[in-house]
Amino acid sequence: MRVELLQDNLELSPKCEAALTEIFERYDKDRDGALNDSEIQAFAMFTNGSPFTEVDLADIRTNLDCTEDGALLKCGFLQLYSLQTNAGDDDETWADLEKHGYNSDLELVKK
Repeated sequence: MRVELLQDNLELSPKCEAALTEIFERYDKDRDGALNDSEIQAFAMFTNGSPFTEVDLADIRTNLDCTEDGALLKCGFLQLYSLQTNAGDDDETWADLEKHGYNSDLELVKK
């Protein structure tokens, strides 16, 4: 049985937010609190096996919290997963978490 990704108020659970924060920080190589194009594409390649398209990147920059120069902020990264999970695509969220080494208790078992 898996732990809940969302709380009753439909916000990410603390364990889910902690796991996603760790994943975000793993890709934020320059430690500036945002994923630049290179960092977000490294995330996409590992997670999905292919980079984000220009359309995907434009959608991210338009709909999620980003810096003025288009880097995805941590709160935008969390937004992405909150939207995905709230839209009923929690299987996709779980697949991403597991790909990044998290088990059904949202414990990091491999990096």
